[in-house]
Amino acid sequence: MDAQSQVKFKYSWLSNKKNDLSFKVQETETVQQIIRNPLLLTLLRLVFEETSEIPPSRVQLYDAGLKIFLRQWNHTKDVGDETYKKMTLNQKEGLLSYVAWMSYVDGEYFVKQQQLEQYITKYIQKISITKIQPEFAIRQSQQVLQSIQAQHSLFSEWTPGIYAFSVLSFHEYLAAKAIVEGYTFKEIEQTLKYLVDQLTESRWYQIGILAAAMLPNADYLLILIKQKIDVFIKEKLTLQPFLKWLEQKSFSINNTYNPAAFRAFCIECILEIEAEISCNLDNSLSTDLAANSTQLNNIASELQKCRFSDSQKQVLQQYYELSRVLFEGMENAGNLTGSIQEELKQTLFLPAEFSSVLEVSA
Repeated sequence: MDAQSQVKFKYSWLSNKKNDLSFKVQETETVQQIIRNPLLLTLLRLVFEETSEIPPSRVQLYDAGLKIFLRQWNHTKDVGDETYKKMTLNQKEGLLSYVAWMSYVDGEYFVKQQQLEQYITKYIQKISITKIQPEFAIRQSQQVLQSIQAQHSLFSEWTPGIYAFSVLSFHEYLAAKAIVEGYTFKEIEQTLKYLVDQLTESRWYQIGILAAAMLPNADYLLILIKQKIDVFIKEKLTLQPFLKWLEQKSFSINNTYNPAAFRAFCIECILEIEAEISCNLDNSLSTDLAANSTQLNNIASELQKCRFSDSQKQVLQQYYELSRVLFEGMENAGNLTGSIQEELKQTLFLPAEFSSVLEVSA
């Protein structure tokens, strides 16, 4: 079955569920992003059948689905391992989060059994009231691993002795959860600084966005990301004249469009990518683009003729992607101070010297 047929099949399957789940899915943009994944689709079904609702955000869907998934497996499967059986639901979530974080930091999507058992051993020792002898802790970790494999299709043995989370997005979600729940460094500020330092690697982008959505307040993280972006682009000297021109141009278009949206649009044109951030920042730009505005077409044509070297385009692409992390972090943040959000949006795609004056306060 090809990809298009699979999507049609899944929409058909959803439409047979009670309370018109198909309609609810189609009107929920966040959920549309995950319906192509069988495991996440199963979680969507579990959540809907228990609550008759679809959580409004991806993080809330993951959280609700994970709790239901763990609870149902506890009731339907025989758990022979006493250590895992005695763990609370929060401890089981904590174990999966800790494993996700440790393996993510180590750069491992596929983890050897010995390494995985070491992660589990450290977690068991962390939550144990009494001291556990190393030999006994290792045996416990082996039993716990067998229980996880038997119960949860979230985590499985891909080849003999090699384990991985079944879905990358769940690996990312649980790693971000480990940050928020405190399974990383001693202080969360230390963890957030570590996370932002890793954003030079694209594999950390989703962790940054998910962490912003899960934090009680995302101000500190998003300001750190903004400062990371400013430092990154300030070091790219060959692009400074363009960015200064772009700053001046964005404020001289007679209030036709939001300046930050206009700057985003110009960069999107140069990179010849979908006008995603710009359209989200300004509905009028989105409307004019859909209407094939002559003004926007002329701007796009002129910008696409500009001579940027391949290396400059690569830098612009990374700059755009880092800014996307900041933008999506703002859009998904559960709690963000309004004045900080407004300043972060206004200073998107500005040269560092024109950019945010926000200070980081832990």
